[in-house]
Amino acid sequence: MEGKTIYYISFFSTLIETLGYDPQCAILEVKLLSDGQVRRYDGVPEDVWYRLRGHHNPDVYYRRHICGSYPEEKFPDKREDNP
Repeated sequence: MEGKTIYYISFFSTLIETLGYDPQCAILEVKLLSDGQVRRYDGVPEDVWYRLRGHHNPDVYYRRHICGSYPEEKFPDKREDNP
């Protein structure tokens, strides 16, 4: 996974700062506003990605349909390491 780059989109939300998705690997990355960490979810189908982006309340969709439903890994946002 080291060679892959996931491109992020800014997101208007009270919980989510940015979203990124890799459809070839079915990986969703979510950067939360609360702690600045990125959460990576493996095995997320592409339709779930589109539903999250298009939902009228993405915070609720994220908490109900993604958190706890897919394997999660947390790590610091490396994009901020370079000033």
